[in-house]
Amino acid sequence: MKKLTKQKMHDLKIKLKPFWNKRRKLESNFHKKEDKLQKEMNDKLNLDVELEFFYVDGECVGIGARDYDKRKNFPLVHDSELEEEN
Repeated sequence: MKKLTKQKMHDLKIKLKPFWNKRRKLESNFHKKEDKLQKEMNDKLNLDVELEFFYVDGECVGIGARDYDKRKNFPLVHDSELEEEN
C-alpha cells in the first residue's frame, strides 16, 4: 500500500468515524454492565475490602482489592485460578 495523501487520509477518517463511535458506545455499555457486576459481587460477598476486575494492558487478569493498601491482605485472584475446574 502506498502512503496516503493528506486528502485521502482525511476522507478515510470521515469513513472510519462511525465505526469508532459504535465501538465507543459498545465499550461504554460494557463498562456500565461490568460496574454493575462489580457492585453485585461486592454486595453479595460483603467482605472488608472492595473488589474490582483487575486489568493489565487492557486485559482482565483477575479480581483483586480496589484499594492498593488492602492488596497486602487480599492478593489478586488470577484469572487462571478462577477458570480452574474444582
